[in-house]
Amino acid sequence: MIVRHRGWAVAVLVATLGLGCHAAEDDPEGQASELSDPVRRENAVFNLKKVYTETLAANGGDRSSADVKAVADVIVDPLTRAYIDYPEDRINGLHMLDLLHEMQDPRSLPALLEALNWRTEVSEDHATRAAQTIQAMDIPAAERANVIQALARSLERITDSRSEDNKMRVSMIRALGSLKDKGATEILTNIATKQDEKQNFIINRLAAQQLGELRDPAAIPALIKCLFLFAPNHPELRMNDVAAEALILIGRPSLKPLLAMLAGKDATANAIAKQYIDAIKARRPDLARSIAVRQVTGGEASFALGALGFSQALEPLLQEAASSDTARKLNAAIALVRVDVPEAQKDRVRTTLKRVYGDLPKGYQGVAMRAQLIAVIAHTYDAEMMPFIYAQVVDKKANPDVRLIAVQNYALLANKAEAANLAQAIANEKPSEAGGYREKFEERNPLLDLANECDTNVDCWVSKASSADADKARKGAYMLGRYAKGNDKAIDALVGQLGNEDLGVRLAALMALDKIAVEGSPGAVAKIDELRTREEGQSVWTRFRGEALPIQARLRSRAGDAG
Repeated sequence: MIVRHRGWAVAVLVATLGLGCHAAEDDPEGQASELSDPVRRENAVFNLKKVYTETLAANGGDRSSADVKAVADVIVDPLTRAYIDYPEDRINGLHMLDLLHEMQDPRSLPALLEALNWRTEVSEDHATRAAQTIQAMDIPAAERANVIQALARSLERITDSRSEDNKMRVSMIRALGSLKDKGATEILTNIATKQDEKQNFIINRLAAQQLGELRDPAAIPALIKCLFLFAPNHPELRMNDVAAEALILIGRPSLKPLLAMLAGKDATANAIAKQYIDAIKARRPDLARSIAVRQVTGGEASFALGALGFSQALEPLLQEAASSDTARKLNAAIALVRVDVPEAQKDRVRTTLKRVYGDLPKGYQGVAMRAQLIAVIAHTYDAEMMPFIYAQVVDKKANPDVRLIAVQNYALLANKAEAANLAQAIANEKPSEAGGYREKFEERNPLLDLANECDTNVDCWVSKASSADADKARKGAYMLGRYAKGNDKAIDALVGQLGNEDLGVRLAALMALDKIAVEGSPGAVAKIDELRTREEGQSVWTRFRGEALPIQARLRSRAGDAG
């Protein structure tokens, strides 16, 4: 009796303390088996996350490694079942979704789709986390249609504009874009073109941006409409930038519709542009009087056609540059610099750029336009335009700001002989006390020293373009753009500067790459993708993307990658 009594007491003690009855903390299979226990579930999820993340870290973050896959094989199905079977456990359910987000395993899709079936003021955060996981995951092609339908149903149920609603919208729209499946096109176009005060206009912009990720020509009519849409009651808030970006990413199929818009033949674009002008007029009658429909449509079409870069846009843009409207001719001139111009037509482009420059107004607005056009002309890297830029340097009747821009761009492009010309012009310039600008001009002397050192030597400029010194790197990039067409070493050096902290260096490298990487550059394409992933939402990417994404699209196209 005593022995039996002692055994019973030990059994009670063991059961009470849980000794020997539960899985070890580092046993993934054992911990997974405890997910069905409401008492042990929280601890089990915590331990499973610890085991998985530690295994992932030990394998360098490689989810495809044998050790990480072994853990995933044991825990993903129990986690998925537990999430579906115990919907009332919202807190642990969210922790499970967090772990599934870390795992990015397509076998968890049933749980993620269940989470998208959110309940108001109960599980919006579950739906957001599920959509974020779908965005991060490589969804099997056979599953994409179901995922798109689930995301569409979830989005349709969002009818308000609470913070939770907007978080869900953003994550679900990004998830749709990440699928790279044209089945999402109609859903995204409906969101992008929706005019509703309950839908924050940032949602319209995001949907248009994601349409670019899909690269579906079926989205082109909606995206052209988006070029002129604006936030209800706030015409200053537009989406023309992201719509143009999406059209550029779609590529050649955008060409013909944009040419029709440039020619004023797109009735829908004309009508929406008029609505935009009317909205401006209601708020700023003084400003709207100077805006015409063709000015609005021409500006958007010129920008997109220039960014696409196809030579078929050359003649239409030359015609647009002959317009009597200052804004139209300037936008067309800027676009001409980016278009692929056949050698036989380059003189026509040079003549047009010079004529447009001379036609620009004389006042303050004209000063800004001239400065902008000189900077754009520099990116032709055209030796025959150097005398024109130099003429602006020595034109003492010109606005000093224009002259300073001319000095800077001439110095960035100058070889040894041209550097000597500029040095003489600087020496001839009066000092500030005599009403001149010699001291400001002399700030470019270090660029002239580099020109004297390297002249036209590409290897020398490769070393400068790779420099940690921003001025050397910018000068090197400009000179490679001028002299290193098709040179692999030069292309590699420029790709290496795309992530530079100095935006000026980045842009100089990017523009030069666009000029010399005539057969594309997989390295540049990959680097821009890397920067986009790492810097999305940061100001540096926001300022860089407007040039980076169109050039990336052109580099892909040249390499024969429709990607």
